[in-house]
Amino acid sequence: MLFSFLVSCILLAITPGPDNMFLISLTMRSGKNAGFLFLSGLVVGCLIHTLLLSFGFSIFILESKFVFNLLKLFGFSYIMFLAIQLCFSKEQNNFKGALELKSSYFNFFKKGVLMNLLNPKVFLFFVAFFPNFIFSQTISIEIQLIYLGLIFVCSTILVFGILVIFSNSFYSKFNKTSNSNKIVKHINVIVLLIISILILFTENNLTLE
Repeated sequence: MLFSFLVSCILLAITPGPDNMFLISLTMRSGKNAGFLFLSGLVVGCLIHTLLLSFGFSIFILESKFVFNLLKLFGFSYIMFLAIQLCFSKEQNNFKGALELKSSYFNFFKKGVLMNLLNPKVFLFFVAFFPNFIFSQTISIEIQLIYLGLIFVCSTILVFGILVIFSNSFYSKFNKTSNSNKIVKHINVIVLLIISILILFTENNLTLE
């Protein structure tokens, strides 16, 4: 059961989606430091989602239509703000120097955490996916969910880490000219817009019994 869960997590991480596409385009534009910082934020978000699921808070959010819609609104607004902010930002051809600032480190990490926690699709995924892999009749459900969450986080770090390293090989090429930098920047903006629209039209069709 645990092996099946691990394989499923790896396949899900490999499957092209908004998160890994944004991670790739972010790394291509800003380098591996930015990619790993964003990945760290996603990992923290996944750990928080695991704890929320284990202690029943995710169920509360999904059972309340008001809370769920409020989460959608915050998620859509935040990611749309990031897209607009990036769209009108000045080009940064020497981003490695800027990353030395602590504020830059924190900003990429913060984006990863918030983009994960403000996405209702992630709440739906954890609630719908994890309980299918409960593996013991003797260990408490809460502990099993935490254990599954740790496996999910490890598989995410493995796959997304490889994506960051692979994408970083293109960083120097795309960062040499302003035109190529603009192309990757626009890809970032487009992916953010797609994520925000997906969040806005997320429907809670999960039956909680």
